[in-house]
Amino acid sequence: MEKNRLLTFALAISNIAKAFFVLLIVAMAVVLAHWHIAPETYKDVLVTIDSSNEVKYVFKHNDTLTEPEDSIQADTIGTLSQISHVSFYFHYLQTVGQFILLILIISQVSRIIRSVKAFETFRENNSHAFWKIGIYCVAIALLNCIKWFEVSHHTRMSFSIGVVPLAFALGAFILAEIFKEGNKLYEAEQLTI
Repeated sequence: MEKNRLLTFALAISNIAKAFFVLLIVAMAVVLAHWHIAPETYKDVLVTIDSSNEVKYVFKHNDTLTEPEDSIQADTIGTLSQISHVSFYFHYLQTVGQFILLILIISQVSRIIRSVKAFETFRENNSHAFWKIGIYCVAIALLNCIKWFEVSHHTRMSFSIGVVPLAFALGAFILAEIFKEGNKLYEAEQLTI
């Protein structure tokens, strides 16, 4: 009974997470559309890119921040209204792609949890789900490997492979093989009965 409560809770959390990522995608689309209509609205949003090419958006308050360099240590600084269109589209599509891949990963995890709740743990579907999770993690790593931003006359581009998504992919591929072997043992057991 305790196992079912925990699995039910995990399913509820995964559904909330999927809804959250969908809302983020919609919010980003609204901001993108509004940015085209009224870019001057975003003159108080600073875009900072640090030495590791991490992009951050900081809301500038006129009364507390006169020059961006006073309080923010970054290599490239500009306002969101100064960002180039192509660069903004690139960053937007990269972020939306990540969210979509995360939604797909959460969907596969939900499928696995539902099968475990139904006492169908070592089935071929779960092995395939773990393979898909691994592929989605590799796709996230590839999607994040290129960072490019152009604000005003500053251009930053870098190439790096993220270790964390690749580690998750490796773990998912290992679990896929474990579940595949578990499925073979389950089917062999069913044949002997």
